[in-house]
Amino acid sequence: MATHVDEFEKLEADPGRVEHGYDSWKRAKIERGLMQAQDRSAMIPVEQVLRDLTIDR
Repeated sequence: MATHVDEFEKLEADPGRVEHGYDSWKRAKIERGLMQAQDRSAMIPVEQVLRDLTIDR
């Protein structure tokens, strides 16, 4: 009789190994994004975004 293997473990490169540093990388990325959102002068104006995304016919 075969042993049960969790489907998630089949997808992992090294079963049982946790990606060290991922949580800190993710937190730092979110914090950088929040800080960047505070600087309104660096943001792209919504009019430009809408103009760039509008399909001209």
